[in-house]
Amino acid sequence: MKKPTNYALLALLITLLTLGCSLNSESPTVPNINADQFASTQDVVNTLRPEEQIFTITDHSIMNTITGMDGTIITVQPNAFIAPDNTTITTPITAHLTEFLTVENIVRGNAQTISNGQLLVTGGSFYLIFKDENEGRINAIDGSLSASIPIQTDITGFEDQMQYYIGQCITAVGNLGNCGISDTRTAVDWELSNSSESSVSNNTFNIFNLEQGLSNCDVLYDMAGETGTQFEVSVANVTDYSNCMLWMIIDDFPSAITINSLDNNQNILRTFSGSIPLGLNATLIAITTDNNNYLHFGSLDITVSGDDVFNVDISNGTIEELQELIHSVTN
Repeated sequence: MKKPTNYALLALLITLLTLGCSLNSESPTVPNINADQFASTQDVVNTLRPEEQIFTITDHSIMNTITGMDGTIITVQPNAFIAPDNTTITTPITAHLTEFLTVENIVRGNAQTISNGQLLVTGGSFYLIFKDENEGRINAIDGSLSASIPIQTDITGFEDQMQYYIGQCITAVGNLGNCGISDTRTAVDWELSNSSESSVSNNTFNIFNLEQGLSNCDVLYDMAGETGTQFEVSVANVTDYSNCMLWMIIDDFPSAITINSLDNNQNILRTFSGSIPLGLNATLIAITTDNNNYLHFGSLDITVSGDDVFNVDISNGTIEELQELIHSVTN
């Protein structure tokens, strides 16, 4: 038998290489999913949050004024801050301000308007803390801080009733949580401040003896003469509601709340009994991520007729599309 010539071996090698390249070029088809990916719904919340603004105070001997991008004005009296050893701070400090003056930014900032299960009519809110050079939280002397916020929501009929509320961020197990960027999901609950004074003048809400943290211009929605009811909500294809956020944005007055409570079977969300006025008009927005971390969301316009059961359909999308949805619903 004749041994293969070098030309025959070369031809065989070229044929095998060509075949191999043809097979390797056929890769599995990857679905083109038009959606952003997030590790959890909490990552979506952090991404939506309005920008934190940072201001530096270097001269403590004078009155300092901080003005936020949306118009919040913080006034700081001279020598207002004290160190843990009760000495007056003279080194530079920073003020950290995040504004939620519109319903849109209230939703984006996860700063719902509810107090102990009761709806609030809101004129806007903000989050303010002060830090030293080592990024540690510092305290201010009582009465040394005040604020004015331009009311950018429609509070017609409630102008003379607005009061100063302070907020706390509560985790799912009832502990106090971080009200800023956080890895842990929280829900805001507001409480009427008993140590401060406030007033509305020329569509501006003024707070005297401002506290650090969450501050809100609010009044409890008065359900006198109205029938209170409740409703339930399911979100299509969602089985783990711990990774699902459901907002109710109210059309009838400026307010937005999250619905977090589950029924006894833990398979549907529900509002508190008697907490929702009969005939209320609102829009529900559901936000979640799937097993592949793709963002899903959807909305549903509702009118509450009593003990309703609503279902919100969702589809995948980008964070920009979610922002556009929130903007369209709240404006």
